[in-house]
Amino acid sequence: MHDTVAEVLCFLTEHFGEDFHSYSQALAEKRILERAAQLRLPHPAQYVALLREEPAEPPFMARMLRIRFSSFFRDPLQFELLGSLVIPSMLMQAPGSRFFRAWSAACAGGEEACSLAIIIDEAVQLLESKTQVQIFATDIAEDALAEARMGSYAPGSVDGVTLGRLNKHFIHGNNAYRITPKILGMITYSRHDLLDPHTYVPPESLFGGFDLISCRNFLMYLDPEGYLRVFDNLFRALNPEGVLLLGKAESVPERYAPYLERIFDCGSLYRKKTVPRRNR
Repeated sequence: MHDTVAEVLCFLTEHFGEDFHSYSQALAEKRILERAAQLRLPHPAQYVALLREEPAEPPFMARMLRIRFSSFFRDPLQFELLGSLVIPSMLMQAPGSRFFRAWSAACAGGEEACSLAIIIDEAVQLLESKTQVQIFATDIAEDALAEARMGSYAPGSVDGVTLGRLNKHFIHGNNAYRITPKILGMITYSRHDLLDPHTYVPPESLFGGFDLISCRNFLMYLDPEGYLRVFDNLFRALNPEGVLLLGKAESVPERYAPYLERIFDCGSLYRKKTVPRRNR
């Protein structure tokens, strides 16, 4: 099975010109076995030949490997801590007119980016702040980004949204809930490959420098080398005193433990420490 996984990931990397080698071997094996079972192939090794022969199969397998599940306010406690304590504190520490820049990495259909926009906007309104908010949301899948830019979600997708937020930040009609133009206008959606070795931030953001980065449930699907390579870029893009939000199953690599402090005992919110300059 190891050889089959290696062949599939090698073919996808060559076919798309993107890094599939960095995906977890366990994840790739699971997806290949699932697909082979769906196609009723007697042996998973036969899938390699099918992948090379059927034009529709590479995009299908690529989609299976790129987990696209997302939801509004996933893990409510983290969003409550962010919206009630962390973000207001960050805004109050830098009063006056300024920018607050956030990045929702691997944003899928935009649910997380919109959740961040809502809690940041609520904090800005509560504090009557003049802060200008810029949220960059990125994903590698163009179809996911197209859905996100529409800002329209099925009723079942908004189960995690409170009634108050649903009435304030969504417009209900045609059996769907649309994000209000104000919230959608806070977000810039663009394609960005977190595994691309030639760039470390979304091109639209120009230079990175984010006050808040959320990258949840993507790192967990990478091998150790890919995990560290992506984390290097996230750390580099985060401002001093900036906040990083990871998924429940994700942690800070040992090399970065001295530079990122967990904000609360529960959850995966980390603050980048300001490293004091050495006196010369």
